[in-house]
Amino acid sequence: MVSATLSLDQLTEEITHAQYREAADSFCRLVAAGDRPLNEVVHTAIAAAAPFVQVPSHLMQQPGGDLRGVNYDHTILGWRGALALIPRMNDTRRAVLPTVQAMWYVPQGLNIWEQIICEFPGHYARDAEKCNTKSPGPDPEVNRFDGPAWQPPRIHFEDHDAIRGGSVAERLDRFNLAIAEGNREESYGLFLGLAEDVESRSALKERLLFAGITDLQDTLINRGGYQNIGHKALRARALIDIADFFGWENAREVMYTVVPDLGCSPRLYGLWTEISNLVKMEVPNASRIPKRSDRPLTERELDSLADALLWGGPYEVNDIVIALYRSGHGILDISDGVAVGYQRYLMDVLEHPNLFNHPMHSFDYLNVVNTWIRNYDSPHQVKGPFMVARFVNDAIRSNAMSPRDVVQGLPSRFEFRAWADSVSLDRLCGELLEQILAQDAPRACALVDSYLERTSERQELLETITYAACHFQNDPHVMRNCCSSVEEFTYNQTPRRDDILRGFVKHQARYVKRASNHDAFNLYAQYFDDSAIRR
Repeated sequence: MVSATLSLDQLTEEITHAQYREAADSFCRLVAAGDRPLNEVVHTAIAAAAPFVQVPSHLMQQPGGDLRGVNYDHTILGWRGALALIPRMNDTRRAVLPTVQAMWYVPQGLNIWEQIICEFPGHYARDAEKCNTKSPGPDPEVNRFDGPAWQPPRIHFEDHDAIRGGSVAERLDRFNLAIAEGNREESYGLFLGLAEDVESRSALKERLLFAGITDLQDTLINRGGYQNIGHKALRARALIDIADFFGWENAREVMYTVVPDLGCSPRLYGLWTEISNLVKMEVPNASRIPKRSDRPLTERELDSLADALLWGGPYEVNDIVIALYRSGHGILDISDGVAVGYQRYLMDVLEHPNLFNHPMHSFDYLNVVNTWIRNYDSPHQVKGPFMVARFVNDAIRSNAMSPRDVVQGLPSRFEFRAWADSVSLDRLCGELLEQILAQDAPRACALVDSYLERTSERQELLETITYAACHFQNDPHVMRNCCSSVEEFTYNQTPRRDDILRGFVKHQARYVKRASNHDAFNLYAQYFDDSAIRR
């Protein structure tokens, strides 16, 4: 039998050679054997990938002059989603599933810059860039961009030492300024030094989230790659959650993965600047606004906010948020309203499978902003509802520019309501899982409508949609959006919070997936749950 140490070395080698099937199998063997705890195996995987997930910029100018957006971070976002979903699984066997999905993706997400120019195998090169048609290997029957790698992955940002010296307050300010200026080496070194101080850790977490939240495009419309669709905020949240899971003293590789990239180009502060000026002019009592008031939004106010998000423009969205503040609502009262208003778009408007991507990112960004507001203190938090409302609205308006004729005539969830009501309550969640996996949105949505109206129980439903989300491979977005939806449902204090579950089920059962097979799930079932459904 191969020793656990050698197996960890083998896992590292398979990751760096882009051998994702072999790496996932090694991961399962290590975890199933129980010789090493799960967190050590995950840590090994993150450490193996860390040097090879940086990029020179989040914009690549292609030979024809077009700008192409480059996001490396789905590897670490997949781990964040997986670790967050573990406690939400209803038994120990299922709890391993999200980590298997994260592991399956990691070797496919290395060296993104080279993948895009067809010099390294992986998900982007194989599926997005179709590199095998541009640069096929000697055997035309073999897609060489499905791995293994024929050359080592490239390091675009070398690790650096910590920067120490000066007061915590001075270093925190320098940290944020270095990110804004694009000084990646200084911001990373300062972060490493600050992370050593346990007493300053909460302040460092807040500043990290602040750095990610403030860097957001003003619009997606006609921008091409000149955007970040909230990824910098998502990276910051991922670092905090994973470092908390490992313990900050064991999280150097996670810091190396995330922090240098926050100062990467493009850095987009136009929307933040606009909202900052707007608050100064229109919300003069900003410093006295509480996180929550004693009066949540009324049904009429929720309707008005949703209408502005779905059908208004930037000025209408600004005006409704200003009006809600002037009516005495708290910061999270309004953010909660944005969260459920967004669900109206998912439930009643959005149909084309290819158009869920940007709105989904806006909701994940909302989740990071709300986490920042819920868990930390900052005088800037009153701007949070403006930022999330504008992002949601912008994603909706961007989608409105895409043709919708190909989805006209699709059945509605209402056509299947009688059928859903005929399914006994004790069988309904099992049927819901089947319809989500079959990507039958009308039936899945009818089932969740029926369930929510027939019982006040929610835990089994939450476990079902979480388990369903962990079936889809090569797409860390799905588990990440599941985390956001479940968390926002948990904390939302509007009477419409059930709509967050309705919206996520629609998303799960309609949004186009990056892979239609279930090889990663079947690998999990082979090692951990041979009674699970295989497809």
